[in-house]
This record gives sequence, structure tokens and C-alpha cells, in this order.
Amino acid sequence: MSADRDVSFIDRWGVQIEDDISVEAFGTLLDALNDDDDAEHVVVDINDSDDWFVEFTRRSVCFQQAERGGEVVGTLDYADRDEALAIAKEFIDGDFEALRARSWKSDG
Repeated sequence: MSADRDVSFIDRWGVQIEDDISVEAFGTLLDALNDDDDAEHVVVDINDSDDWFVEFTRRSVCFQQAERGGEVVGTLDYADRDEALAIAKEFIDGDFEALRARSWKSDG
């Protein structure tokens, strides 16, 4: 992970957000996934400039590196909004040790 790591969000509509990168701002994006009238736009991401990302759905999160052949850490069903926000905070803060310590399930 680089020292000058940049973090951004991608909202459910695919719009990249580079301002106000905070757990609170991400919580608003996560809450928007609960719109039961829209079954198509159900993913929000947090990305960094080292090509790592966490991708959240309504009940799970995937952690991986986006580059070709990049590492896929796995997926995790989070218990509630608080756990999702804790995962988001670890990623935003660059605490990959805490992220990797979670019970990720390999897709393979």
C-alpha cells in the first residue's frame, strides 16, 4: 500500500465520488441500497489508488485487488449496518491488517 494512497467511492449509479471520503458519507451511500423499488442498482464500492476495493451489496462485501490477476481476498456476509461501516472504516483508514483478519470466504 502506498503512503500517498487516495480513496474514492462509487455510488449505486456508477458515479465516482472523490470528496468527503468518510464513514458517515459512505453510510449514506450504503443506506441508499435499501431502496426496494430498484433491484438493479444494488452495489456501492470504496476504491483506492493501489487498485484495491471493497464492494458492498445489501448484505455482503467483497474485498479484492482490481488489477488483472489481482488478489481476491474473498466475500463476507456482514451482520448489520454497524459491521459494514466498520469494514468501510478499516478500508478508508488503510487498515488492511484488520480487514484481512476478518472471516472472508474464498470464491474458489
